[in-house]
Amino acid sequence: MSPEPIPSSPPESSHSLAIARVWAFIRIMNVRLRFIFLMALVGVVAANWERIQNYYDRWQRPTQTPETVQAQAIEYYCPMHPNIIRAQPGNCPICGMPLAKRAKTGRKALAEGVLAQVQMSPQKVQMGRIATSPVEKRLLSREIRTVGIVEYDETRRALIASRIKGRLDKMLVNYVGQQVKKGDPLVWIYSPDLLVAQEELLTAVRQIKDQKGGGDFAADVGKSLVEASKKKLSLWGISEKQIEDIINRGSTTTHLTIFSPIEGIVTEKKVLEGHYVMEGDDVLTIADLSRVWMQAKIFEDQIGGVGVGTAVEVNSVAYPNEIFAGQITFIAYTVDPATRTVAARVEIANPDLKLKPGMFATATIRLPLGRVVEATTSAPVAPVGPKTDALAHAYTTLVGLYAKDKTDPAVISHVGHEALALAKEKDESVRSQATAIAEFAKQMEGADLKGQRTILKSLSAKLLELLRAHPPTEMTFFTVHCPMVNADWIQMSEEVANPYYGSEMPKCGQITGRIEQGHAGQSDDFAEGYFCPIYPDHLFDEARECPIDKFPTKFVRLEKVLAVPASAVINTGTRSVVYRESDPGTYDMIEVRLGPKAGEFYPVVSGLKAGDRVATAGAFVVDAENRLNPAAGAQYFGASGGESGGAKPQHQHGG
Repeated sequence: MSPEPIPSSPPESSHSLAIARVWAFIRIMNVRLRFIFLMALVGVVAANWERIQNYYDRWQRPTQTPETVQAQAIEYYCPMHPNIIRAQPGNCPICGMPLAKRAKTGRKALAEGVLAQVQMSPQKVQMGRIATSPVEKRLLSREIRTVGIVEYDETRRALIASRIKGRLDKMLVNYVGQQVKKGDPLVWIYSPDLLVAQEELLTAVRQIKDQKGGGDFAADVGKSLVEASKKKLSLWGISEKQIEDIINRGSTTTHLTIFSPIEGIVTEKKVLEGHYVMEGDDVLTIADLSRVWMQAKIFEDQIGGVGVGTAVEVNSVAYPNEIFAGQITFIAYTVDPATRTVAARVEIANPDLKLKPGMFATATIRLPLGRVVEATTSAPVAPVGPKTDALAHAYTTLVGLYAKDKTDPAVISHVGHEALALAKEKDESVRSQATAIAEFAKQMEGADLKGQRTILKSLSAKLLELLRAHPPTEMTFFTVHCPMVNADWIQMSEEVANPYYGSEMPKCGQITGRIEQGHAGQSDDFAEGYFCPIYPDHLFDEARECPIDKFPTKFVRLEKVLAVPASAVINTGTRSVVYRESDPGTYDMIEVRLGPKAGEFYPVVSGLKAGDRVATAGAFVVDAENRLNPAAGAQYFGASGGESGGAKPQHQHGG
């Protein structure tokens, strides 16, 4: 019995298999697409989390009518969490800090001179490492660097020429590079004309002796012949001593000796021994290299302020670790059309003959940006300005107590007492500042710790004005800024101890500068001291020689210049801008006019004033925040409503 054949699969089963495969593929792709969609959604939410929080906070606020919103001019926000904004005062629900008051960001108009405004959260300020520095008056100097070639000092070269025709019988200086001193014999010249002239002199002298008693006329004629013979010999280069030797000896000499007129080095030898020379022929060239020249090329846009007498620091590639002192003695009256430079001749002291003509050298010229006024006295007078040390010490004792959440009426009284003592000074500005400090101290006496800390902000501002104009004479103090209250204080240590928050935030703040020890006559506009032209941005406390050129220093009054750190300046191509901190985390874009760069600073022509704080570290971060949010208008997402109708954007915000 044969086996039954296996039936083949119906066509429907293969079709079902294909459908199953397609459906499995769709299910797999569905799972993957959902995963991709979820990942994309998470990314979008993470990127816009702060904005979502702002929207959520805005939607959760109590409903207000447009009229009520329009009528309110202020709002309350948390400096640590800018997304927390309320219409009424209170505490932050996250950190518990009291909410700070500010004008509505949607209605705030930009101040005059402010091009834009950027607001950044403390998180962004910290992540961007943004730091601010004050704009202060400083001693500044502009530096010009240029190059040149060492040359001979043309006023210290001598060409030795024969004044009489004859034969060079002896070359006493016989090779190039030989050193000679002034008065050393150089060559012997045999000349028949010299013999004739000597015989004429001796004949005239003998005639005077033979004609004794012959009358006044004969004596006068004899003297005239002697003087004429002497003059003839002197014009040939024979010294008076040589002429007297000829007369005393009574006989002629066969050779004329030529002596060196200067001390130096033989740089050229024109003839050989035995050569016959004519009158006026060159024999030797001698150069004194104790001083040399350098022709420095200065670009025409840098020549302003450079003048005769300007000190120059010179370096040679042959001696890279040695500095030579120079001084400009001449400036060309024309500009080289090919290089657009002006030639300035620098005279350089070269006592050791290290600089040699033909050497390549670099020159550094430093010019003070402020005026240099010579003082009427050659030494500093005894201090006549107010002595602020006692007030500064009393103040630092007080802020030290506040940093520990303590207060002491005796210390407050001591601050007021020292301020009243300064209020008796003749200087009107000192009297005004000291009187204000004493008044603030009096207000503190009747307030609690919180109230005293509030008054401390104003007292500290006045004290800083006083100390910057009249620094203490005994020690250096550090200035510290607290961004949370936008206030400053001074302390004796570099370790931050915040007096405004005490133990709540003891390390909140950053060192922004130093108040160096001052001396007599120091002020915001001028500093007094001993001035060395080669280092015009530094004054010495006592008379001394300049470090390089060894010239004595002069006692002067040197003008200070308002300066902004170069790291704060952003050049847009058409203008220069800085970001000035107007409130904690709020930066105003200010256009400034600046002078030429002076080291790490720019002199300020306009746009800023002393005391303004500008973003230095991280200024580019603030600028990037401003540029990357060009469409952000006056409406801050977390702010209370703004004007209806779509107000024109006024400033930028960064969460």
